[in-house]
Amino acid sequence: MSMPAVQEEGPPPRSFVHRVVDRARMVYIFGSPVGATFVKATDRSVTVYTSHQGRPTVSKYFARTRVGRDAFLAEKATGDLFGHRPWRMPVVRWHKRGFTVPRLPDDARLDVAGQQLSREERVALGAWTLDVLLEIYLTGNLHGDLQPHNIWLLDGKPVVTDFETFGPRTPGIPFLDSGDITGNDPLPRDRSLDPAFDPEDDWSFHHMLGVTLADAVDALRPQLVAASATSPDARAKLEALDGVRT
Repeated sequence: MSMPAVQEEGPPPRSFVHRVVDRARMVYIFGSPVGATFVKATDRSVTVYTSHQGRPTVSKYFARTRVGRDAFLAEKATGDLFGHRPWRMPVVRWHKRGFTVPRLPDDARLDVAGQQLSREERVALGAWTLDVLLEIYLTGNLHGDLQPHNIWLLDGKPVVTDFETFGPRTPGIPFLDSGDITGNDPLPRDRSLDPAFDPEDDWSFHHMLGVTLADAVDALRPQLVAASATSPDARAKLEALDGVRT
């Protein structure tokens, strides 16, 4: 007679007291609102669902630590530099140690939405991303993690999020050799860089959307050539793309 299979038991449910303690820690360490709905946490921040003036939002609050402070300051710096740019996720409200943005459905995130797009649309988004990286590069900075999971479609238009890895780049390195493209930058950092088109990274454009760096360059360069006749910004990007400006 065979014995019934032993069923492995999962972890016991956390008690009410433990849940209250966890909530208190989240509020104290990150400054998260008591009534917010937890989404995820890292060593530097916590993401929660919130609402603002009756509309669903997402808020991120940063830890009372050096890495938490540095991550928040990186986010704030991009708000000051690029808050007016249509490619940056709009901030509904800044907090003392965090910020709030519109809440979008999961299928609006590019690594998910991209599965329904045509090859032409995916390559166009790769070129768009390269253009954003060029703009950041020309300010003397890099994003550090501009992959499809950090791009969302807001009202059908792509916007960039998650600037915790944003910061200065090493001067003198050509754009196509810079950290956002190769993942290599001599400046010391708390986190490694995740290049947008890294063929060895499962989260990159190369794997998630089937768009290579060469695809993006081939699509963007003619656009910059055409625009550079009348636009100094496009001319500067084209020179950076061609390795003239570092």
